[in-house]
Amino acid sequence: MQFTIARAAAGAASFAVLAAVAGTGAVPAAADETRNNRVLVVLADFEDQHHADAGTDRAGIAQRYFGAEGSLQSYYRAVSRGRLSYVPAVPDKVLGPLTLPWHANCDPRAARQEIERQLPQRGLTKGKDYDSLSIVLPRVPCGWAGLAQVGGPVSWLKAGKGGPTPAALAHEFGHNLGLPHQPRRVCPGGDLGACGGPAEMGRKSPMGGGGAGPGLSATQLIHAGWLAAGEHQRVTASGTFVLRPLYGGQKGVRALEVPLGHDRLVLEYRRPEGSLDGRLNGVYAYRVSGDSYRSADPLSPSAGDRDGAVTTLHDAAAKLTVTVGAVDADSATVTVTLNGVTPPAGSGTAPAVVVPPENPAASAPATPVPDPDGADGADEPADGDDPTGTPADPTASAPADPTGSAPTASAPAPRGGGATTPAMPSPPTAGGGGRPTGPVTPPAATRSNDPEADPGADHDKDLAHTGGNGTALALTTAAGATLVATGALLLRRRNRGGGRRARARR
Repeated sequence: MQFTIARAAAGAASFAVLAAVAGTGAVPAAADETRNNRVLVVLADFEDQHHADAGTDRAGIAQRYFGAEGSLQSYYRAVSRGRLSYVPAVPDKVLGPLTLPWHANCDPRAARQEIERQLPQRGLTKGKDYDSLSIVLPRVPCGWAGLAQVGGPVSWLKAGKGGPTPAALAHEFGHNLGLPHQPRRVCPGGDLGACGGPAEMGRKSPMGGGGAGPGLSATQLIHAGWLAAGEHQRVTASGTFVLRPLYGGQKGVRALEVPLGHDRLVLEYRRPEGSLDGRLNGVYAYRVSGDSYRSADPLSPSAGDRDGAVTTLHDAAAKLTVTVGAVDADSATVTVTLNGVTPPAGSGTAPAVVVPPENPAASAPATPVPDPDGADGADEPADGDDPTGTPADPTASAPADPTGSAPTASAPAPRGGGATTPAMPSPPTAGGGGRPTGPVTPPAATRSNDPEADPGADHDKDLAHTGGNGTALALTTAAGATLVATGALLLRRRNRGGGRRARARR
């Protein structure tokens, strides 16, 4: 077995670095604040691969990031109701191209490090001159359309045709806000006691494979602190409640929270409103474990129902029922039975308490978390470089260390699916400088959806590296320590076996 304790230690050290907390993460604003996030968009060229027409690319990319419609800026202004606006950090809106002094490859950490090395030479300082860094690469044959730090300020996008798509931008910047993927759970017939594990993507937000059409879900708005006081209420006793459209202009409750043992349900009413939620129309439910609103799972009553609107939910153990009543353009009524107590007639005095807005700093992720599966690549832009459709076998791997100092061990495929994806090759380093130089052969494109999060920033908050069909694996310091221990055990066993064979020969 070609496994040494040195390699295990190197892998563990890499994992520990990748799990470090990001010091400049993009933290969402509170519900009563308005905040601008200055995005520095940088075109990056390789020595052997460039943006086809830098001038045209800059104009199109500026529109995709900061245009009045169909852009990153317009999307998050709409979903935050004006509380967050992504604005250009430089007058020209897009900087570059800056040259990465090596041949095209798929190593995002090396690209970030080189771009950050060059920016001070152009008078740009992180924090002082920009809040977020978004690196736009040419159409390199990598198995991803975009990458982003989860809870951090850095994203990587491929240029595509006309620039990154609105879907990719909304998705990656959602990761920067601390949001993981959003897979759904199927609860046959609305039975909350029979829900399966996270399955295909939920399609209720860009994080669930819905593209830039749907807004964020109610639970994601709660995490971001973007619901106003009184819009998030918690049921305290049986009653009938009125839900207002999540993105409508009416005043009232937009997120209704129902206790469910140690968990809780969050109900929302979605319908087309302006540019958002064009394909949604109904009441949708999410299950929140603990206090992690950002990781809430959409619930669907049927595996074949991709919309997933609910009409009734029930849990025999908790003596809970939820029944959706009248639905119109302005509201949806929901009757909740807690502890088997029949609710009183009418909804005028429905018993609920206002839930204070989330403290985004407190709810931001602090440790690496896994990203669930994406079943069919629905969260990917329609781009010829990024095949979608029938998923490949689930795979996951640890990213390569761009310093070239040590090989990185491959991580096992989660849930036993498929083989591991080889780690990306590390660019060679210049003598003593630590900066990649020289040609690097890019790895072959793999059938993959979206390897989310920065695989290798030395100040990352979360690491989630997605392989074959969107399956991801989070690697923590503890995982690295486990790898070291495993390597040591294997080495001791091999050494004992060798000693016994030597004694036998003597």
